[in-house]
Amino acid sequence: MTDNARRAVNIKAYLGDLIGGSLLIAETRIIAESLLQQLPEDEWRALVKDQNILQKRSVKTSSRYVRVIRTRIEGLGQDFISALVNSTDRAYIQLLLVAVMINSPIVEDFMRLSLSEAKRTYKPNLPSTAWQDFYETQSLKYPDLNNYSESTIKKLGTNVIKMLVLSGYLSDAKKREIYPVYLMPEVREWLLRLNRPDLVEVMECTI
Repeated sequence: MTDNARRAVNIKAYLGDLIGGSLLIAETRIIAESLLQQLPEDEWRALVKDQNILQKRSVKTSSRYVRVIRTRIEGLGQDFISALVNSTDRAYIQLLLVAVMINSPIVEDFMRLSLSEAKRTYKPNLPSTAWQDFYETQSLKYPDLNNYSESTIKKLGTNVIKMLVLSGYLSDAKKREIYPVYLMPEVREWLLRLNRPDLVEVMECTI
């Protein structure tokens, strides 16, 4: 985040919908394809409640995932959603991470301040305490982060680590070996289109 953004940070906006799930790879593709149809809201509700397009055990769970996914990608526009649906698997996952980072800036900060720093200092693994240490540091900047329960903070961290595993930055959630990641050209282009060239450096983990 920029210095101006930090000064004006809103904690709910900073966290976004991170508590709602990780990358939600399979679910997002289904919802993205449906969004391209530009359906009225009543038809959307029918898809979720009657047709159960996400094949979840309860309407409540389906509705929560739909809400999270729509929040992440809908604001980025139809062209982005179309690119998401039609991209290769690798670009698809990177674009999902782009959407999450824009919606939940705390993920960007974690990658910039913890993952990139570990890579820069030639640490082979991300420390097991990385999220806890990061969250405590951010709480000094943004005291409102202290208002969340330990279980919520842990869940946020679990989702972030899972995202980094799914997108190829870490080997797994336990060992957390750091892998190099190169941005796909189309993802780099989308960051420029979204006026977020600053995220190129954050997302490329090549040192």
